Parts: sequence; C-alpha cells; structure tokens
Amino acid sequence: MVTKRVPYSKRHITEPRWARDVPSPSEMFKNIFVYGNKEVAWFKTDGNKFESPEEEEELKQVLREKHELSEEEEYIEMSPKEKRKTIIEMFFACFCLAAEGYVGSVTSTVNSGLKYTYGPQYYDSVAISNISSIGAAGMIFAFLLFGYLSDRIGRKKVTLIGNAIVIICLLLLSGAITKGTQFEATADRYYLDESTGKHYPIAKKSFWSYITFLRFSLGVGIGSEYPGATAWAADLSKKLKAKERIKWIILFSSAAVTTGYFLGVATTLVVVTICGEDHYQYVWRWCVGLGAVLPTFFFIGRLRVREAESFEKNRFKTGIPYLLTLKVYWFRVLFFGLSWFCYDMFSSGFSSVESIIFEIILGPSASKKKVWEWNLLFEIFYLIGTFAGSQIAARFGVRYVCFVATMLQGVIGLILYFCLPSLKHNIGVFTLLYGLFVVFSNVGFGNNVFMFCSAGFATPVRGLMFGLCSTIAKLGSLSSGYIVPKLVTHGGTKAAFLLAAIFAMCSGVAFLFVPPLDQVTQQLEDKRFMEYLEVEGYDISTLTAHDYIANEDNKDVEEVEEDSVSESEKDTKIKVTHETDLK
Repeated sequence: MVTKRVPYSKRHITEPRWARDVPSPSEMFKNIFVYGNKEVAWFKTDGNKFESPEEEEELKQVLREKHELSEEEEYIEMSPKEKRKTIIEMFFACFCLAAEGYVGSVTSTVNSGLKYTYGPQYYDSVAISNISSIGAAGMIFAFLLFGYLSDRIGRKKVTLIGNAIVIICLLLLSGAITKGTQFEATADRYYLDESTGKHYPIAKKSFWSYITFLRFSLGVGIGSEYPGATAWAADLSKKLKAKERIKWIILFSSAAVTTGYFLGVATTLVVVTICGEDHYQYVWRWCVGLGAVLPTFFFIGRLRVREAESFEKNRFKTGIPYLLTLKVYWFRVLFFGLSWFCYDMFSSGFSSVESIIFEIILGPSASKKKVWEWNLLFEIFYLIGTFAGSQIAARFGVRYVCFVATMLQGVIGLILYFCLPSLKHNIGVFTLLYGLFVVFSNVGFGNNVFMFCSAGFATPVRGLMFGLCSTIAKLGSLSSGYIVPKLVTHGGTKAAFLLAAIFAMCSGVAFLFVPPLDQVTQQLEDKRFMEYLEVEGYDISTLTAHDYIANEDNKDVEEVEEDSVSESEKDTKIKVTHETDLK
C-alpha cells in the first residue's frame, strides 16, 4: 500500500505540527539510519548532507542572505584571524562552566572539612544532607530563571550576573563564620564528643544555616552558566563552518566541566600536601576560596565579548511565545531531558560510592593524600574521554557516538558487576576497567548533552529550552543521591555498576530515536522555527527574523511516496495551512 508522506524539512508547516519530531511506526527504525547517516561528517567532506535538492537550495538561500555564499555558490571561509577571534569569544563565553566542575569537586572537600572540624555536630545533624543537596535546588531554580532571562535580556548579561554571584558566594563561603561559632576549640570552650572524648570547636545552628544559604546561592550562580553560557557559545559558533561547530561547543561546555573537576581535585591535592592531613579545617576553606579565581578571570574576559550577532538578529522584541515553542519542541525537551536524566542518574550516583571504590583499591586505612592522588588519576581518564570524544562526535555524529559509547560503557559496567569480587584481588585490571568505564561515559553522553540541548533548538528560545532539559537532568542527579546509597546498602557496591549499565544502555537506545541533529538541520532551524510561528498565526514582526526568507514554495509542500505505511497514517493527509503572508 502506498500513501503520501511529508518530508521532515516541511513538517513544521504542516498539520499536525505538534507531531513534527514524533516518528511514525514505519519511520522509527528507518530514521535511525536516515538521520544518523546525515549526521556523519567523516573527515574530508564539508559534512552537509541533504534529504532532497530542495533542502540543498533552502540552505543556499539562507547562506546567501547571510552573505556566507559566494556568487560561485562556494562557502566563504573566515580568515584565520576571524576564526581565532570567534574561538576566543566562545572560550570566554562558555568555558567558565569549569567553575561548576570545580565547585562540584570541592563540595566533597567541604563535607570532609566540616566533618573533621566539627565532628558529630555536623554529621549527626540535618545540616549534612541540607548542605549536600541544597546546591542542586539552587541550580534548578537558576536553570528556569536564567534560561528565561537569557532569551529576554541576553546571554552576556545573564552570565555576568551568574559570575558575580559565584565569586561573592565562594569568597563568603571560604571565610564563613557566625557569632558563637569557633574556628578551633579552646581549653575552656569546646564541644565534647562523649563517644570518643574528643574536643571539637562549637558550631551554632546559625552557622549551618549560613553555610546552607551560601551553598544554595552558589548553586544559583553556577546554574546560570548552563543556559546562558552554552546558548551563548552555540550562538557564536554559527560564524564557524558547520562541521567545526560540534567540536568547539563540546570543548567549551562539557570539556570545561570535566576540566573544572580535574582542577578541583588537583587543587585539593596540592593544598592537602601543603597544609597536611591534620589541618583539614583549613584545607576546605583554601580550596573554596581559590575557586573564585576562575570565575573572576572569565568575568573580566566576558566584558570584552559582544553578544552573538545571530542572537541579536533573531531575538524577540517583546514577549516570547513559549506555548507555541513548547508545542513544536516538547518532544525534543522530553527526549533530550530524559536522556540526560539517565546519564546524570548513574554518573552522579557514583559520587555516592566513590569512597567505597577507593577503599577497594587502597584499603580502608589509606591516607587522604593517597585518596586524592587516585582521584586525580580517574579525572585524567575523564579528560581523555572528553577531549577524544569531541573529535569523534564531530566526525561520526552525536547519535551513533552516544549509542556506541553507552553500549560499551554498559558492557564494562556489567563486567564490573559480575566480576567485582574477583577484581578486588586484581587492582590493576579493576583500575583499567573502571578507567575505560569513565572514558566511555564522557565520549558518549558526558560530552554531548550540552551540544544537542543547545544546538537542537532555535536561537530565540534556546535559553529556556536548554534550561528545561537541564532541569529534568538535575532531577536524575538528585534521585541518584537517594537511590544509589540504598541500592549499595542492600545489593553491595557492585549494584551501583549494574544500575549504571542499565541506565547507560537505556539512554543510548532511546537516543537513537531523537529528531535529526545533522549540520543542515541545525543551520536551517532558525528559519524553520520562524516559518512555523508564521503558520501558527504569530506576528513575526515582533522579532527581527534575520534567518527568515519569505518563500512562496512553502505553500506547496512536496509529497514523498512511502511504502508499507499503517492504516492510521492514511488519514494524515498533507494539509498545509501556510495562509498568513509575511507582513
């Protein structure tokens, strides 16, 4: 049986527009190869692959409008100086995400320092759970607030505000003290731990409240970087050749977070070496205070970086139609967010069992310095994964790379689950397997979540859409903090590897069915989004419509024959409602 189907490049202007990204039953598995092959750029090609000659002409029309195509129909290359300038701008716009990684890394140092300094006053109180989790609550608040603001007032203003919050909170946290709270116990004033007879400095409840407030505020500042900085980098990347964008977005977003974790561990190791393991009350304060250096550097650098031209020329002048936006992007938000949720569920969950993993390698009596040395080793594995993965994704496409990497990670996770008892006696093999486990973690979703959650949406609404995706993801991170410890309690350490393997494989399989993320689709998304708004009856004169090109051909959607389509699909005949003329 033969029926007529509309090509993907025209679904945004045909009914049902809300189902633009939802594959039909006959398309689900076919699109894995159709979309996946379009995303593969290989090594020496420009990476642009088209579903039809009409789509190729559509892209050429957009490039001509932007003066990026010569009269000979050749792409106009940027000069080396212009390219360097763009890459430097992307660096300052987005690499401050390293501060998020740094803070995430030193959070464990803060917990260890407070435990060491104040003993049972901290670890036997609600403060330990509040301080550990409140940062995530601040980040979720920031994802939504600053995601909206980044679309309304601009990426630069949002990231500068977030920078300022992070700098202030880190400095205040490093010197945090309240009335009645001691830095050190004295002979006549101390807290007595009756179980051990040890004396600790006294900590008032106001101190824990103050620390909790600062940790929440720090989460707000860091959370602003996700939608603001990543959207800014994605906007700036439009100056680069399409094939190069994926690599640079990954290097300045996901790789930045990984670099921040590495710097946090390295800083802690250096400070522990200098101060000694018996002075942890100073270690955590120094580590937190030194964290302010990174955002201060980027705050100064960002002052000289302009808002991206693609954002300035595509932004809304008045209110943003988010209901219409969600109507067309709900499927992407859901799929991208849930894929990221699965990744955060197992990646964040391992922070809960990290101490157990190091105990397997080093034994229960290992020194803090030795633990941080091994921690640094595993951070190097993460760095290898993220930098190698950026090159792989740029050439083989996000869809296939995420699938293959998560499958390999899942297989290694299952090996660790089934063989952990014997691997405890072979530390070399365990270290190698765990190292490969984290390498593939970053080659896959660890590297690409920022890329597809930013480049997968139109410029005028990229901020909030990214914020919604990261909110869903952060809920996975919060859930893992409760699920993984209980799982380990009942199933042992190896249960964490089973959970990671299952979630990695599920997220990898699910990601095969996401909408197209190829270079051509990314370059045309702004234009198609504006065409969609016009068809919906929205007055696009409220935005500058830089990428919109009035095209009468959109009124006549090309129909493509497709075999073996279900009966239900016969009823979905092509109805084009492109009746509103550009004003």
